[in-house]
Amino acid sequence: MKTFTITAALALLTSLVSAAPATTQHEARQFQTQITFIGAADGAFTLSVPTDGSLFTITNPLSVSMISSSGGATCSFSGIDGSFTVVVGAQTVDVGPPQTQISGSCRAF
Repeated sequence: MKTFTITAALALLTSLVSAAPATTQHEARQFQTQITFIGAADGAFTLSVPTDGSLFTITNPLSVSMISSSGGATCSFSGIDGSFTVVVGAQTVDVGPPQTQISGSCRAF
């Protein structure tokens, strides 16, 4: 009887643990942040991007001179001519020299 009780208790605990959602602190911080790419003559476009650190492709050919973030993440962007721009939190950063951005990655704080 003692063996049965222990086995039943272990089976119950195992089922409760496996049924519980596996939410980590990192997963709880996941959201989409808004990034605005600003070019000359008031040209601009905005993307909603993931904040999980994954690399995303940027397909808009606008020559970008500034990048602005709505905040909550650190983002980095690569330009077609080799620029590398980092935006931390809610700020606007110059891209030098202005160029088309081809990829980016953001990670939530």
